Amino acid sequence: MSNVLDITTAPYRSVWIFAIDLPEHDIDAFSHETYDDDDARLWPLGKSLGATPYPDHDFVEVLDLEALRAYGFSNYLTEGNGLDIGKDATMLDALTGHILLVFSQGVESGQTAFAPQAPLSLIARYSQVADTPLLEPLTSDAANGQLPQGKPPKSDARIGGMVATFVLIFLFIFVGVFVWIAG
Repeated sequence: MSNVLDITTAPYRSVWIFAIDLPEHDIDAFSHETYDDDDARLWPLGKSLGATPYPDHDFVEVLDLEALRAYGFSNYLTEGNGLDIGKDATMLDALTGHILLVFSQGVESGQTAFAPQAPLSLIARYSQVADTPLLEPLTSDAANGQLPQGKPPKSDARIGGMVATFVLIFLFIFVGVFVWIAG
Protein backbone atom coordinates (compact mmCIF):
# COMPACT_ATOMS: atom_id res chain seq x y z
CA MET A 1 0.00 0.00 0.00
CA SER A 2 1.33 3.43 -0.86
CA ASN A 3 1.10 6.64 1.12
CA VAL A 4 -2.27 8.08 2.07
CA LEU A 5 -3.11 11.19 0.04
CA ASP A 6 -5.08 13.92 1.84
CA ILE A 7 -7.61 15.16 -0.71
CA THR A 8 -9.38 17.71 1.50
CA THR A 9 -6.81 20.43 0.83
CA ALA A 10 -7.00 20.20 -2.97
CA PRO A 11 -8.44 23.17 -4.85
CA TYR A 12 -12.02 22.75 -6.07
CA ARG A 13 -11.19 21.91 -9.68
CA SER A 14 -8.41 19.32 -9.40
CA VAL A 15 -7.57 15.98 -10.96
CA TRP A 16 -5.50 13.12 -9.58
CA ILE A 17 -3.70 11.04 -12.19
CA PHE A 18 -2.77 7.42 -11.48
CA ALA A 19 -0.92 4.89 -13.61
CA ILE A 20 -2.71 1.54 -13.95
CA ASP A 21 -0.27 -1.36 -14.03
CA LEU A 22 -2.46 -4.05 -15.59
CA PRO A 23 -2.43 -5.94 -18.88
CA GLU A 24 -4.72 -4.58 -21.60
CA HIS A 25 -7.24 -7.43 -21.28
CA ASP A 26 -7.78 -6.78 -17.53
CA ILE A 27 -8.51 -3.05 -17.77
CA ASP A 28 -12.20 -3.41 -18.61
CA ALA A 29 -13.00 -5.70 -15.67
CA PHE A 30 -10.92 -3.50 -13.34
CA SER A 31 -12.60 -0.23 -14.30
CA HIS A 32 -16.28 -1.18 -14.49
CA GLU A 33 -18.72 -1.38 -11.62
CA THR A 34 -20.84 -4.43 -10.97
CA TYR A 35 -23.35 -5.32 -8.28
CA ASP A 36 -23.72 -8.57 -6.36
CA ASP A 37 -26.99 -10.31 -5.46
CA ASP A 38 -27.43 -8.02 -2.44
CA ASP A 39 -27.00 -4.88 -4.62
CA ALA A 40 -23.61 -4.19 -3.05
CA ARG A 41 -21.37 -2.16 -5.34
CA LEU A 42 -18.30 -4.05 -6.54
CA TRP A 43 -15.71 -1.85 -8.17
CA PRO A 44 -12.08 -3.03 -8.22
CA LEU A 45 -10.87 0.43 -9.30
CA GLY A 46 -12.65 2.12 -6.40
CA LYS A 47 -11.28 -0.41 -3.96
CA SER A 48 -7.72 0.13 -5.28
CA LEU A 49 -8.14 3.90 -4.78
CA GLY A 50 -8.71 3.27 -1.10
CA ALA A 51 -11.41 5.93 -0.79
CA THR A 52 -14.57 5.33 1.18
CA PRO A 53 -17.17 5.90 -0.10
CA TYR A 54 -16.04 5.39 -3.69
CA PRO A 55 -15.80 8.45 -5.91
CA ASP A 56 -18.69 9.24 -8.25
CA HIS A 57 -18.18 7.05 -11.33
CA ASP A 58 -19.19 9.95 -13.62
CA PHE A 59 -16.04 11.86 -12.63
CA VAL A 60 -13.59 8.99 -13.04
CA GLU A 61 -11.93 8.32 -16.40
CA VAL A 62 -9.75 5.45 -17.53
CA LEU A 63 -7.82 6.41 -20.65
CA ASP A 64 -5.70 4.45 -23.08
CA LEU A 65 -2.87 6.88 -23.74
CA GLU A 66 -2.21 5.34 -27.15
CA ALA A 67 -5.58 6.72 -28.27
CA LEU A 68 -4.42 10.22 -27.25
CA ARG A 69 -0.95 9.95 -28.78
CA ALA A 70 -1.68 12.23 -31.78
CA TYR A 71 -3.39 14.90 -29.68
CA GLY A 72 -1.14 14.57 -26.65
CA PHE A 73 -2.07 13.81 -23.07
CA SER A 74 -0.77 17.20 -21.95
CA ASN A 75 -3.09 18.92 -24.45
CA TYR A 76 -5.99 16.83 -23.19
CA LEU A 77 -5.35 18.09 -19.66
CA THR A 78 -4.66 21.75 -20.52
CA GLU A 79 -6.96 22.45 -23.45
CA GLY A 80 -9.62 19.85 -22.79
CA ASN A 81 -9.87 20.27 -19.01
CA GLY A 82 -8.33 23.68 -18.29
CA LEU A 83 -5.68 22.33 -15.93
CA ASP A 84 -2.32 23.91 -15.13
CA ILE A 85 0.32 21.23 -15.66
CA GLY A 86 3.29 23.55 -15.27
CA LYS A 87 6.41 22.16 -16.94
CA ASP A 88 5.21 18.54 -16.94
CA ALA A 89 4.04 18.38 -20.58
CA THR A 90 7.00 16.27 -21.76
CA MET A 91 6.67 13.85 -18.86
CA LEU A 92 2.91 13.48 -19.37
CA ASP A 93 3.22 12.95 -23.13
CA ALA A 94 5.84 10.24 -22.52
CA LEU A 95 3.48 8.11 -20.40
CA THR A 96 2.20 4.87 -21.91
CA GLY A 97 -0.49 2.33 -21.13
CA HIS A 98 -3.68 3.14 -19.26
CA ILE A 99 -4.14 5.91 -16.73
CA LEU A 100 -6.84 6.87 -14.29
CA LEU A 101 -8.14 10.41 -13.84
CA VAL A 102 -10.16 11.19 -10.71
CA PHE A 103 -11.73 14.65 -10.85
CA SER A 104 -12.42 16.53 -7.63
CA GLN A 105 -16.13 16.83 -8.44
CA GLY A 106 -16.32 13.06 -7.95
CA VAL A 107 -14.98 13.14 -4.40
CA GLU A 108 -17.52 15.48 -2.85
CA SER A 109 -19.36 12.66 -1.06
CA GLY A 110 -17.30 12.69 2.10
CA GLN A 111 -14.02 11.24 0.90
CA THR A 112 -11.05 12.75 2.72
CA ALA A 113 -8.17 10.65 1.45
CA PHE A 114 -6.97 8.22 -1.17
CA ALA A 115 -4.87 5.26 -0.10
CA PRO A 116 -3.94 3.89 -3.54
CA GLN A 117 -2.73 0.33 -3.78
CA ALA A 118 -1.66 -1.94 -6.65
CA PRO A 119 -2.26 -1.73 -9.53
CA LEU A 120 -2.57 2.06 -9.07
CA SER A 121 0.31 4.46 -8.51
CA LEU A 122 0.01 8.23 -8.25
CA ILE A 123 1.58 10.22 -11.07
CA ALA A 124 0.51 13.74 -10.11
CA ARG A 125 -2.30 16.08 -9.08
CA TYR A 126 -3.11 19.14 -11.14
CA SER A 127 -5.56 21.98 -10.61
CA GLN A 128 -7.44 24.39 -12.77
CA VAL A 129 -5.65 27.53 -13.85
CA ALA A 130 -6.44 30.12 -11.18
CA ASP A 131 -6.06 33.35 -13.08
CA THR A 132 -9.52 34.82 -12.65
CA PRO A 133 -9.39 38.38 -13.92
CA LEU A 134 -10.50 41.13 -11.57
CA LEU A 135 -13.41 43.05 -13.01
CA GLU A 136 -13.38 46.80 -12.69
CA PRO A 137 -16.68 48.66 -12.66
CA LEU A 138 -17.65 50.33 -15.91
CA THR A 139 -17.60 54.09 -15.37
CA SER A 140 -18.35 55.54 -18.81
CA ASP A 141 -21.66 57.23 -19.59
CA ALA A 142 -22.22 54.71 -22.39
CA ALA A 143 -22.41 51.87 -19.85
CA ASN A 144 -25.17 53.47 -17.76
CA GLY A 145 -28.55 51.80 -18.10
CA GLN A 146 -27.35 49.01 -20.38
CA LEU A 147 -27.78 46.15 -17.96
CA PRO A 148 -31.24 44.62 -17.48
CA GLN A 149 -32.95 46.42 -14.65
CA GLY A 150 -35.64 43.88 -13.83
CA LYS A 151 -39.39 44.35 -13.82
CA PRO A 152 -40.83 47.32 -11.95
CA PRO A 153 -43.20 46.51 -9.09
CA LYS A 154 -46.87 46.22 -10.04
CA SER A 155 -48.91 49.35 -9.36
CA ASP A 156 -52.14 49.30 -7.35
CA ALA A 157 -54.12 50.14 -10.51
CA ARG A 158 -52.62 47.17 -12.36
CA ILE A 159 -53.34 44.79 -9.46
CA GLY A 160 -56.93 46.11 -9.25
CA GLY A 161 -57.40 45.60 -12.98
CA MET A 162 -56.10 42.02 -12.74
CA VAL A 163 -58.55 41.27 -9.89
CA ALA A 164 -61.45 42.82 -11.80
CA THR A 165 -60.60 40.77 -14.90
CA PHE A 166 -60.51 37.57 -12.85
CA VAL A 167 -63.90 38.38 -11.25
CA LEU A 168 -65.48 39.09 -14.66
CA ILE A 169 -64.18 35.83 -16.10
CA PHE A 170 -65.47 33.93 -13.06
CA LEU A 171 -68.91 35.59 -13.34
CA PHE A 172 -69.07 34.84 -17.08
CA ILE A 173 -68.36 31.14 -16.43
CA PHE A 174 -70.75 31.07 -13.45
CA VAL A 175 -73.63 32.61 -15.45
CA GLY A 176 -72.86 30.31 -18.40
CA VAL A 177 -73.11 27.22 -16.16
CA PHE A 178 -76.51 28.41 -14.79
CA VAL A 179 -77.86 29.09 -18.30
CA TRP A 180 -76.64 25.66 -19.40
CA ILE A 181 -78.30 23.93 -16.40
CA ALA A 182 -81.55 25.87 -16.87
CA GLY A 183 -81.56 25.28 -20.63
